[in-house]
Amino acid sequence: MRNLIKLTAAAALIGASVPASAAVTICLGGGCVANPDSNVLLNTGDTGTSVTGTLNNASGTVTLTSTESLSLPANGAARVTATDGVLNNPLTFTFNDGLISALEFNINALTNGDVFFTFSGGDSDGLVTTLYDLSQNGQNFFNAFNGTFQSVTMSFANGATVQDVRQFRMTSAAAVPEPATWALMLIGFGAIGFGMRRRRADSVRVRFA
Repeated sequence: MRNLIKLTAAAALIGASVPASAAVTICLGGGCVANPDSNVLLNTGDTGTSVTGTLNNASGTVTLTSTESLSLPANGAARVTATDGVLNNPLTFTFNDGLISALEFNINALTNGDVFFTFSGGDSDGLVTTLYDLSQNGQNFFNAFNGTFQSVTMSFANGATVQDVRQFRMTSAAAVPEPATWALMLIGFGAIGFGMRRRRADSVRVRFA
C-alpha cells in the first residue's frame, strides 16, 4: 500500500511538472526549415466558402474556409483563390484528422501589404502573430513549425490583396499523451501491480493442522 501511495504521488508530480512545448515558429522562405513531407492535393474544380483536399502520402483531409466564395482552379499548381480572382478576406487552413507539426505555403499577392496568422489547437492554440510583409512578386513562402496546431487563419492587412495561396505542404504531428493522461496511466499500472502482488502473497500461505 505504501508503494502505491508513492506511485500516486510521483504520477501527480509528473502531471504538474511536465512543461508544455513551445508555440509554433514562423519561418520566411521556401523550404527554409522543417521541409513538410506531404503535398496537399486540392480537389480541383471545387467552389464555395469551404473547399477540401487530401495529402499525397499520408491519411487525412484538409479544409480551407473563408467568408468569401473560394475556387480551386482546374489548371496550374494546386491553389485556392476567390471566385472573383481577388482574395482579401481571412483564409483558414484546417487539418481534419489531428494536429499539424509543420506547414508550408506560398501567398501569391497582387498588391503589397501585410499578413498575420492566428493558430488554433495543439500547443499553439490562441497564438496570434505579428504582421509579416507581403510582396506582390508572387513568392511569399511561409513555414510554420516547432509547435503543433490544428488550423491556421491568414488575415490580410494594410492594402494586401491576394490572387491565390498555393503549394501547401504539411506534416501531421504524432499523438503525444497529455501529462494528466500519463499520470492516470501510471496510477492504473500501479494498482494492477499492487493487486497482482497481493494475490501472489495470498497464494503461498501454508496452513498447518
